[in-house]
Amino acid sequence: MYLSKRIKLSLFGFIVFGLTLITVVIFSDLCRLEVVTVNAEPLDDWTEKYGLDNAALLKQPIDALAEKLIEKRQIYKVDVSYSLPNRIDIKTNNYKPICFVLDKSSNKIYGINGEARVVTLKNCQYSWDNPVLTSLSITKPFGYCRDYRVRLVVNELVKLQKENLDLYRLIDEIDFGNSGFLKVSIDGLPYRLKVRAEHLLVDIKKFIAFVSKYNPNLEDVRLLDLRYDEMIVCSQGKE
Repeated sequence: MYLSKRIKLSLFGFIVFGLTLITVVIFSDLCRLEVVTVNAEPLDDWTEKYGLDNAALLKQPIDALAEKLIEKRQIYKVDVSYSLPNRIDIKTNNYKPICFVLDKSSNKIYGINGEARVVTLKNCQYSWDNPVLTSLSITKPFGYCRDYRVRLVVNELVKLQKENLDLYRLIDEIDFGNSGFLKVSIDGLPYRLKVRAEHLLVDIKKFIAFVSKYNPNLEDVRLLDLRYDEMIVCSQGKE
């Protein structure tokens, strides 16, 4: 009986010691946050973007992080887990991409969320209602495309989706093949629109106003250049 009590006391003491040691280790500098992943991909700017720092792992503002993520319209669920000694893994579900992008190197399609970050199709569903960006190179999932104009276009598409959903759905393709302008393909039109990345909405609205007012014959036109304030240039033949 006495031996049994000693064993129980020793076991209890070992458990208490173990829990104490785990608590000390996790909350101490031995488990300082160094790596944050989002959907298994390393996130580079987590200190600026989500308010995390290099403090102890369990001292991070995880609740605030989850709330900030869930506020984003394209994210419906957030799972946060700790990976000792120095990593936090974030998983988000059900992305609703603002558009898609075709990587010109691999010919793979990725999603682009409202922050202009690249997401894999396993985190979102492909839809024909979303425009497709072409002639672009993908760096890595949850990073940004190399072409800075993608962020400008995404901002414009977010606005268009809110202002005129029908027009947003009519945009089939936005070609980034030329560094000086974009070529936009509209569903049902045999020609493309040459527009400015930073003024995508302005230029498309200019096209709509032009067609609505003058009802021009554009049967032989291949490209409409809308980049000028007082002029629209119609090109025939090859683009």
